[in-house]
Amino acid sequence: MFDKMWDAGKYMEDMYSKSNTFFQRAMALPKMEQKWATHNRVILKEKTLWLRHFPNPHINARRPVLILPPQAGHHANIADYSAEQSLVRVFHQYNYDVYVTEWLSATPEYKNLGIEDYINLTDLAVEEIRRRTDIYKIHLVGECQGGWQAAIYTSLYPEKIAALVAAACPIDVSAADSEVVQNSKLPMRFFEDLVESNNGLMNGKYILTGFKNMEPQEHYWHKYFQLWKMVFNDDVELMNRYDRFSEWYEYSQMLPGRFFLEAIDKIFKRNGMVNPGTIKINGTSVNLNNIDCPLILVGGEKDHITPPAQVFAMRNHVSTDPQHVVEIMSKGGHIGTLMGVESLRNQWTIINDMLQQV
Repeated sequence: MFDKMWDAGKYMEDMYSKSNTFFQRAMALPKMEQKWATHNRVILKEKTLWLRHFPNPHINARRPVLILPPQAGHHANIADYSAEQSLVRVFHQYNYDVYVTEWLSATPEYKNLGIEDYINLTDLAVEEIRRRTDIYKIHLVGECQGGWQAAIYTSLYPEKIAALVAAACPIDVSAADSEVVQNSKLPMRFFEDLVESNNGLMNGKYILTGFKNMEPQEHYWHKYFQLWKMVFNDDVELMNRYDRFSEWYEYSQMLPGRFFLEAIDKIFKRNGMVNPGTIKINGTSVNLNNIDCPLILVGGEKDHITPPAQVFAMRNHVSTDPQHVVEIMSKGGHIGTLMGVESLRNQWTIINDMLQQV
């Protein structure tokens, strides 16, 4: 009898401990300091931009690579998330000289920066790389928002880009419907109110909540069910991976309000990437037909945020010879396409092979 009582007591104590561990991990706040997996140094600081250089002692690739990560609430270290999930390290394996733009959380001082400002900041980064390497044309890799940003830049400065990689980015939003496209149809006043509620800045938490609400079962139930299984089985490795991803995914930044509102209006409402005259940078209309370099388009089979068709439709709006336009499909979703282990090992390795030829 006492043995049974002792066993029951131990069981209850164990369940209490596991429950406590579960709630501590489930309710943990994201760390504000986000880390990079690979050694690097900041070589340029300008407004909301830090340009990071990832030194590589084995450079023999013909051209440097500039990666433009997204700024949709998350941190730019999506390009160098961990030792096992790092686009930077994939390029290092192919002996590239690698640079990444880190977009900082906007302060009130920069609330009025718009798309034009971000393109001009990108040009400062490109010019710094060209100055340091003495190489006239570089490879440009854009992820998600960084993808349409890279496309705009290449259309304006085709003489500076040897090859363009556009991954999981909305180029022609009429090519496939998505919840992002549907949500963008809300009255502009709705988005303006979000910005005004933060004194001219767009709170990345709102964007993050929108992404979560596209997959409510995953983000509000399934992930906690999986966490409980990890805790119950005392799987420390999986729990640490859960913590690491939560720290990154739940982290959010402030965006310049003007930049956010212009993106909603020009990219999504007016499909401006494929409608010349909608977007103007320094007085010049953005026209993808100016792009004539080799083009690699990357889509995710399970990407519900940017359906592959929105990316692949870009081939219909550029001047690049069709035989130099390549479509690559990842088996993952939006984030998986950009930093998933399988995508980095397969799709991004193929991309590296192809860029070696340019």
